[in-house]
Amino acid sequence: MMNKVVEIKQSKTGTRGSRAILTSKESLTHQNCKELEAMFNEAIDQHKTEIILDCKAMSYMDSAGLELLAQVEENLRERGGIMKIIALNDVCKDILVATRLMNVFHVYKDIHEAIRSST
Repeated sequence: MMNKVVEIKQSKTGTRGSRAILTSKESLTHQNCKELEAMFNEAIDQHKTEIILDCKAMSYMDSAGLELLAQVEENLRERGGIMKIIALNDVCKDILVATRLMNVFHVYKDIHEAIRSST
């Protein structure tokens, strides 16, 4: 049996089209980027305009993971969508700060804050 790195939940919202919530089950590294990329692409192909990446189980992200997140962010932005990242631990926050990506991504404390946000 294959153990999934990411789960996807889909929910509909009224004015913003539709939303997909992806929950990472482990760190985002070069070893599992392909699986996460497939899940992002599936959501984008289903015309999801808002993708929320729940990172509460993610303890680390490497350069391949950061590159994937940047590509997804750009792809969604070009289509009028948005990616929101929630529940980052201190290590992952520090990685985003050190790489100057904290201001590129939409990062929120939790799902409630991300959903309430209009950006």
